[in-house]
Amino acid sequence: MKLLICYGTRPEYIKVKPLIKEFEGKLDFGTLHVGQHTDKDMIDNEKPDHFLLVPPSGSGNRLDVVFSFVVAGSHEIMKDYTHVLVQGDTATVAALAIAAFNNGKKVIHLEAGLRTNDLQNPFPEEGYRQMVSRLANLHLCPTLSAKKNLNREGIWDNIAVVGNTVLDNIKDVVPWYSNRVLITLHRRENHKQIAQYFDVLEFLALSNPDLELILPIHPNPNVKKYEYLLNKVSVVPPMSHLEFINTLKNCRFVISDSGGIQEEASFLGKRVIVCRKTTERQDGLNSFFNLCEYPDMLVSLFNEFKSDYRIDKPCPFGDGRAAEKILNEFKKRYSDMCIQ
Repeated sequence: MKLLICYGTRPEYIKVKPLIKEFEGKLDFGTLHVGQHTDKDMIDNEKPDHFLLVPPSGSGNRLDVVFSFVVAGSHEIMKDYTHVLVQGDTATVAALAIAAFNNGKKVIHLEAGLRTNDLQNPFPEEGYRQMVSRLANLHLCPTLSAKKNLNREGIWDNIAVVGNTVLDNIKDVVPWYSNRVLITLHRRENHKQIAQYFDVLEFLALSNPDLELILPIHPNPNVKKYEYLLNKVSVVPPMSHLEFINTLKNCRFVISDSGGIQEEASFLGKRVIVCRKTTERQDGLNSFFNLCEYPDMLVSLFNEFKSDYRIDKPCPFGDGRAAEKILNEFKKRYSDMCIQ
C-alpha cells in the first residue's frame, strides 16, 4: 500500500502540511502538487514528489481547464499508489477524486462532511464536496456535525472525527488583542458586491479612527480592480500564511468570506463577521462568528463586534492534534502502509 497526498491550492497545502510532517518516516507516501495555485508560500516551502502545472485558462472557463488537465495529467502518477488523499472542496479535489476513482484507487477525503446543502452557496465548492463524498472510501471529518451530515446522506461507514488539520499549524500560537481589524474578501459569490463592501469598509474606517482596518488585497482581478475605493483602509499586498497568522493572532476581530479563517480565528479566540449567505461550518455560527449576507448588514455587526470581541469557549473545530489522530487511524486501517 502507498498513499498519494494531493493538493493544488494554498488552503489545501496549508491543511495537508501537518499530515506530511506527521507521516514522515512512518507511512509510505508521496505528494502531488497540481499547481492550481503557485503561491510563493507554497513554492518556497515544499518539495512535492510530483508536480503538474495547470495551464492558463485564456478565455475559457477556469474550472473546466483545471478539471480536464488534472484528470488527464494525474493518470500516470497514480499508477504507483493504492490510496489518494484529497483535502476540501476545490476543482482540484473533485478532479483528483474522479481520477482516482477512474483508476481504481481508494479515495480518502480530508475535511469531509461540510455542508450548506445549497449548491449555489458556495459555488462550486458545495457541489464538489458532495460529489467527493460519494466516491470516498474514508471520510476524515473535522467535527461530529460533519459526520452527522454524512449520516443524513446515507453514509455510515468508514468515518473518523479527527478535528481540522489547519489548527495543527497554530496550536502553539499565543493570541492577544489590538486595535486592528483584519479583513479578507475574495469569494466568487461576492464579486458582484465587492465595490459595495469596500464602500462600507471605507465608511467604517473613517468613522472609527481608533481602529486600523487592514486588508491584504486578493490578486483576483474581480477584487483588485476596486482597490481604488479604499483610502483609509490599510491595503497591503497578499500575505504568506505565517504573516497572516501573525496578523490574525493580534487583531481584535475579523471580517472575511473565507472558510478556513473561520476555523483559525475561532481557535485563537477571535470573532468573525462572515460575509456570506451561509456557512458550512455551522458549529461556530452565532457564537464564534455571525453571517453578514449583504454589505448593508456590515455596519451594525461591526459596531457590535468592536466592543464585544472576546470569546471564552473551546474551539469547536479541534484541538490542534488532528494529524496525530489521522496517523493513528491509518495505522489501524492500513497497516501495510506503515514503515516498519
